[in-house]
Amino acid sequence: MENNFDIFNLDNEDFVKQDVKKGDDESLYKPYPELGKDGVYKSLIRFLPNVTNPKKSKIHQYYVWLKDPVDGTNMKALCPSTVGKKSILKDIFWKLKNSPSAKDQEISKSFSRKEDFYSLIQIVKDPNRPDLEGKIMVLKFGRKVNDLIEQQIKPEFGNPSNPYDFFEGKNFGLHVRKVGEWNNYDLCQFVGDKTPLVVDGYAVEKNEKSRDIITKYLQGGPLDLEKYDFKDWSDEENEKIMRIVRNTIPDGRMVSEIIGSSIDSKSSSSPSASSSDNFFDEVPSKQTSNDSEFFSNEEEKPKASKPAAKKSSPSLDDLYNDL
Repeated sequence: MENNFDIFNLDNEDFVKQDVKKGDDESLYKPYPELGKDGVYKSLIRFLPNVTNPKKSKIHQYYVWLKDPVDGTNMKALCPSTVGKKSILKDIFWKLKNSPSAKDQEISKSFSRKEDFYSLIQIVKDPNRPDLEGKIMVLKFGRKVNDLIEQQIKPEFGNPSNPYDFFEGKNFGLHVRKVGEWNNYDLCQFVGDKTPLVVDGYAVEKNEKSRDIITKYLQGGPLDLEKYDFKDWSDEENEKIMRIVRNTIPDGRMVSEIIGSSIDSKSSSSPSASSSDNFFDEVPSKQTSNDSEFFSNEEEKPKASKPAAKKSSPSLDDLYNDL
């Protein structure tokens, strides 16, 4: 295996900012305000490392939520800017946004980029769903929660804390409410001091007994976040995206120019650009003052994923051979 998963030595650097990924809803934890008491969902969780690849314990993806104005169908299109690739969706957005036409500027909102993060979590306490307590699930979250995670790992002041550490992590208090039409996570926070993971009432320690307990426990939950990874568009997805683009933008000449320019640039550029933040580098400073014009942290959208090629991975026992 490329990455040995050492439960006793988790490097903070492995958890700061990671690449992208993708998946389905079966294992997703859904702290929706509508399901909480008085319109607020409160629970206590703990972030867990990804046993398949701890360097990708936090999966990040940019996407554009597309709607076909002709037939009303929707799809979630992962944006190639996630992995630093040339993105026709980005090109379309800025072409329309920079247009002198107010109509074009309005249409640009249909191509604004959003983002999600995914991590494994333990449900420590959930009065809304007591049946979930102790289970391992996947949490989808936005930039605000991600900032709280990174502030723990690389604080401006004080000592760092790795929220994904089995022995010195911290519990996280979810407090989700509605602000307008969106779920709001402003009141979420890490709770208390560093504590070990608790499995069936047992607080794990750095010994062989705890290794066995952790191994058995992790086998009972999702073992991989690979399905949330960025994948290149399939032919079918590409065809659908191009159809939505043409149906959304009334100016066929503009569409042809954008597509032609994107293809030419893609053929002459490296597919492994160093940073997906190029999305922002091309924006004039006067347009970056209000990120909400092109960037949203909405968290509750349906998914449109495509099957990914399966990778073979060793058993959990193999992960601990070097301990």
